[in-house]
Amino acid sequence: MLRSTANRLIRQSFQIYQAARFSSTDQPRVFSTGEASLVEVLKQKFPKAKYIEVQDISGGCGAMYEIYVETPDFKGLNTIKQHRLVTEALKQQIKDMHGVRIHTKLPRDDE
Repeated sequence: MLRSTANRLIRQSFQIYQAARFSSTDQPRVFSTGEASLVEVLKQKFPKAKYIEVQDISGGCGAMYEIYVETPDFKGLNTIKQHRLVTEALKQQIKDMHGVRIHTKLPRDDE
């Protein structure tokens, strides 16, 4: 029951985030160099990913990032193991960060 509640909350968080992201402006979002670099590393590590988003939440200095990854590669893994895969992929980049927030999700079968 706890796992299904957590999964529901994660899905709702993604939906709220996506709604805010796409309804706030008609202009495409411009990624910083740091964001683009992290996205490329994650795309290489998770080529089957349905969704990857990286946001610099430090005000633009690159000290803290929020990362969203949705990929079938997470099938059968608990949240801790999913986050470990992401942190392992970004091992070199994380050394220079103050902090990182990671959100992972397994795609639904109907997507």
